[in-house]
Amino acid sequence: MTVSLQGKNAIVTGAAVGIGTAYAKALAAHGVNVAVCDIRDEILTLPAELEAYGVNAVAWIADVSQPAAVREVVDGTIEAFGGIDILINNAGQCWASSPDDDLDKTLADYDGMVNTNLKGEFLMGRAVITQLLKQQRGGEIVNIATDHMVTCGSPFELCPKLESCPWKAEPRPTGTANLDVYDASKWALNGLLFAWAKALRPHRIRVNAMCMGATDSWMIRDFFGYPQERALETPEQAAEVATWMSKEDSAQVVIDLLQEGPNGRTAQNINLCVGRPVKLEDPLPEVYITKASLDG
Repeated sequence: MTVSLQGKNAIVTGAAVGIGTAYAKALAAHGVNVAVCDIRDEILTLPAELEAYGVNAVAWIADVSQPAAVREVVDGTIEAFGGIDILINNAGQCWASSPDDDLDKTLADYDGMVNTNLKGEFLMGRAVITQLLKQQRGGEIVNIATDHMVTCGSPFELCPKLESCPWKAEPRPTGTANLDVYDASKWALNGLLFAWAKALRPHRIRVNAMCMGATDSWMIRDFFGYPQERALETPEQAAEVATWMSKEDSAQVVIDLLQEGPNGRTAQNINLCVGRPVKLEDPLPEVYITKASLDG
């Protein structure tokens, strides 16, 4: 059964460009009022685009790693819309880091990526959870993780091993040598995913994670040094980008997930790695957190 999203209220973090913008627009197209935030100034122009779908929209320049900014966004959303139903924890930072980096770079990497990717999702989630519990009408939390932290969503033995997947014959490699801080910040989201899903299931609040593979967006183009607003410079760049998923397809997977409603899956790492169809696959059997544990 597909649950309507019409009239619900959502927060999307990191929505100024790329995947976050696609998520916000997809929600608005389904009748969801959308509050957005980002550290980039472009976020302030997004509400006008969202309101063209006939919904209400508000925006803040906000750093989700800062408690005061999180309070401003959450309290402001409640004031603007009267409540919150959905949180898309999308804000993230990614750049190269290696175990042999000098200490100054290491500290800067940790502060930049862990503060946004982990602390930011933690703060936003905790602030929104307080409101969801107060409302007593359920809700949805979707954390944005990475395919670096999963082997087809769970142990390889449970993977459906689709013909389209390049890793159907053996487990997908995890861990990336020049992304140790980024990967650590995303791996840690499992702690939030499983604990929150278990604690919130009795309140009809679902918690899931989108484990994103390479998706054509501002972040990944910046990582590779590819141009953002103009044509790709070389055939090699074009060939690489052609293997990436589209942010619009990713956004549709989020919509399909939300439309499952309170009786749908929870505590799931949803794997969107390159080579697999960009769609909401059937939920995998629970391993890290069991169904009996979720059902209490």
